[in-house]
Amino acid sequence: MTLNKSIAVLSLLVLVGGFLIYKVYFVSSSDSEDTRNTENNTASYKVLQSQKIIVGKDIDQGYYDIKSLDKESEFFGDKMHKNDVLHAVPFHMNENFSIKGKLEFKPSEFEEVEKKGQKIIIKDPGYYKVGTEIEAGKYVLSGTSDTIGVFVDIKDRTETESLQTIQWEIDEKVKKPIEIELKNGYNIYIEKMGKDGYISNEGDLILERNNE
Repeated sequence: MTLNKSIAVLSLLVLVGGFLIYKVYFVSSSDSEDTRNTENNTASYKVLQSQKIIVGKDIDQGYYDIKSLDKESEFFGDKMHKNDVLHAVPFHMNENFSIKGKLEFKPSEFEEVEKKGQKIIIKDPGYYKVGTEIEAGKYVLSGTSDTIGVFVDIKDRTETESLQTIQWEIDEKVKKPIEIELKNGYNIYIEKMGKDGYISNEGDLILERNNE
């Protein structure tokens, strides 16, 4: 192979590699940001029952609020009682998973969560975005029930790094306030589990402004 041909092949490999990196790390991230709002969410309403689901075939990609319509349902291995809800679960093209029971897949609406004075009330487990659903700021985190287990994972804008994780076991008494700082673009995952091993919508999480 001549020098010129070698340079041409190397240049082509660099261009292809750059294009793939652009598609994976920049376009995907941008698409995710662009569709995580009520107007551009590509999800569509569906009610599905006990089946394997392929995203792009059985449901559209996008963000969904998932609600159990049976006394006992199962989503991704997590058990749900009737009317339990998971907020803003993301689905990407060609993902596949199984469900049991009857579940409602409803396109998420990204509105600010409930507020009472200086307190933010988070009821449903799931995924939340700082700057749209939750105001940025410094907070003290607490809960209204010690009969559920709680796991909170705060990630950066790219969702590649966990900045802070918080976990309360069932029946654990939280003795001191937990301080957290939420910046615009941060992503928050919240899991709440009852004593019976089912996802729980009981026991609100409270974010109270820390003015110190």
